[in-house]
Parts: sequence; structure tokens; C-alpha cells
Amino acid sequence: MKIKGVVFDFNGTLFWDTHLQNDSWNRFLEKYGFTLSHEEQKKYIHGINAKDTFEYLFKRKLNDAEVYRLTEEKEVIYRSMCLEHGMELAPGAEQLISFLKESGVALAIATASAKNNVDFFIRHFPLLKYFRPGHIIYNDGTMRGKPHPDLFNKAISAIGTKAEETLIFEDSHAGVEAAIRSGAGEVIVVNSANAGYNGYRCRQITHFNQVDKTLFV
Repeated sequence: MKIKGVVFDFNGTLFWDTHLQNDSWNRFLEKYGFTLSHEEQKKYIHGINAKDTFEYLFKRKLNDAEVYRLTEEKEVIYRSMCLEHGMELAPGAEQLISFLKESGVALAIATASAKNNVDFFIRHFPLLKYFRPGHIIYNDGTMRGKPHPDLFNKAISAIGTKAEETLIFEDSHAGVEAAIRSGAGEVIVVNSANAGYNGYRCRQITHFNQVDKTLFV
């Protein structure tokens, strides 16, 4: 089936920032005296809504004000690191997105990031050149986080394609699980951090020029 819509995760997918995410989380966790194993970070941090992460860390329910304060505390560290290290889209990403747009493929982003980070990304990347503002779906506090498919479902609905006609690019394990649960016709794993994805039958890429363009034409 021809792919008519594409949904991109952002962090670790369109922007290869896993090392910056890890370093900023480590700094945040150290401040509060938390020590997480690699498996815990994979399960409870990467690709997960902030509320779910913080409630796991603090072992209690948090109100919206607490989640916002903690999120901003961590993300101020992260955004500072981004500016220090430089920011560019993933290898081959802009070329692929240009091809998709010219080919009439509907495009969206579905990210677990909150609005402050999304606004930051919009200021520093040419996202609005390719994506309508209403097609950049983020964690607004109304949806369950990945591995639930809510973010992807909303993105697919926004671009008006059927799930089976949609391809999703993801990098985190929670995100891949969410993409599969959305019913997407194709899921491609962007292996930006040289991680293991055993158990998934999805294609894997390490550069966006590896994407088979015959999927769309």
C-alpha cells in the first residue's frame, strides 16, 4: 500500500539528542539523589511523558504545577546543553522531508516534549517550513504518554490519513511500541544511539537517505 502520511517522533529521531537528554537527566537525577539503571531509564524516561517519569521517580501522584516546575527545571538544563553543543536535524532528514512534501505526503510530528521545548525547537529548526503548526503534536497534558498510542493517533487524525496508510519514524522503545499500537502501516526505527531493538520486525535506519522512496510513489 502506498504511504500517504508520515509522522516523525522528534527527540532522537529528527534531532539526534540522546546524549544531551541523558546528560541533562543525569544532572537532574543527581541533584535529587536518584540512581536509575539503564533499563529503568529506557522504560521510565526515554520517550515518556514527564508526568509519568516524575511520578515514578518521586513515588507519588503529582499535580500539574509540580510537573511543570520539575519539567522546566530539567529542560532548562537540556536546552542550555543544546545551545552549547549546536543543533542540526538528523543526517538526511531535511532532504527526505523535502522529498515527501514535494510528493504530496502529509507530514506531522508527534513528540512527548512539552510546549516550551517545542517552541524552542521551532525557533532553532526550520520546522514550520515543512510542518503546519497544527501538525506538531506534543505533550499538552491531555493524552497518555508512550507506549500508549495517543500522540500518534492524534497526529494521524490531524493529517487526515488512515493509520494503515501512515509511516511512523521512532527511536525509543516506548515510542516504537506506541507506533505499533497505533496501527500504522509501517514503522521504521531510527537507530540514532546504536541501541538494540531485538523483538521488533521493523526496518531500521541510521541515516534518512536509507529510506526506500518507493514506499511513497
